[in-house]
Amino acid sequence: MPQRRRPTQADVARLAGVSRPLVSLVVRGDPRVSAERRAAVETAMAELGYRANAAARALARNRSDLIGVVLPGFGNLFHGELAEALRAAGDAHDYVPLLATIAEDAEREVNAIERFLELRVAGLVLVSPLLDMAALGAYGALTPTVVLTRNRAPATVDLVRSDDRANARLVTEHLWTRGYDPVIYVGYDRPAEGDSSRERRLGYLDAQQAGGRPPVTLTARHHGVAGERIDGLDELLLPGTGVVCHNDRVATAVASHVEALGLRTGADIGLSGFDNTSLTHLPGASLTSVDLDATTLARTAVELLDERVQGRATHADVVVPARLIDRASTAGPRPGTVGGRD
Repeated sequence: MPQRRRPTQADVARLAGVSRPLVSLVVRGDPRVSAERRAAVETAMAELGYRANAAARALARNRSDLIGVVLPGFGNLFHGELAEALRAAGDAHDYVPLLATIAEDAEREVNAIERFLELRVAGLVLVSPLLDMAALGAYGALTPTVVLTRNRAPATVDLVRSDDRANARLVTEHLWTRGYDPVIYVGYDRPAEGDSSRERRLGYLDAQQAGGRPPVTLTARHHGVAGERIDGLDELLLPGTGVVCHNDRVATAVASHVEALGLRTGADIGLSGFDNTSLTHLPGASLTSVDLDATTLARTAVELLDERVQGRATHADVVVPARLIDRASTAGPRPGTVGGRD
């Protein structure tokens, strides 16, 4: 049985009694078309079951209504929450985000970006990219590009971020005021300039230096389905110790070590994360965390990208205020527990 031929813009034009170029204008959303003619064309399109060819439209305009979003992965729940916030922000501006996860791999990151450029996306949103500044600048010169959750970017790229260094300093001081001593730091070591892993570590070091306290830092490493591997941690988890963690995922891994040692978060070990993800309030957990406001980060990123699409050429660097959400994991050590295991 022969397949039914797909309707074309010429078919729509004949049924609506208008010219084919006018149908093309309607499909592209051109505001110069009168409401009466637009209604006639849209009625004909609905009756025929016509669907615009997105690839052809993108070719004609040299861009689509798609946003290429590149994420490190979904192992960190914050990235999933940020992706959902980007979807909602895209809806408000008639953009559709396409997601690519790269599993913390620089080559995959470049491949994803190149594929998105081939699709003529309207722009790119890069979350904690691994690209160096020169590569970021080159992509920003090719297409509107916004970088999220990194603290440095070249002039061709817009930046939406939290002040990671200041926030880490705040968390460190918070643990001191609750009576935890010493306070240590557990985080990642990613090579990208201005990456949050470096800025948060620096914020912790700033606080320790200002308070005349010796810094102690450990590096967390991804360890597959087993979670994060943190060598040397157990020896440091003496009652009364506070731990500043790069994010909630790392904090969850530290909490597992605390429990295995027969200690309790809050009462014995002070523990704080970043991102304020759903991990912070799972049953049995009440984790202090820095809320980076994923909704505002995403909305600002899409707004800046749309401004670039409309022609803005000046650099934007927007710092979204964060707030410390104080929960039971930093309630303060039990009296008499500082300095050794009981």
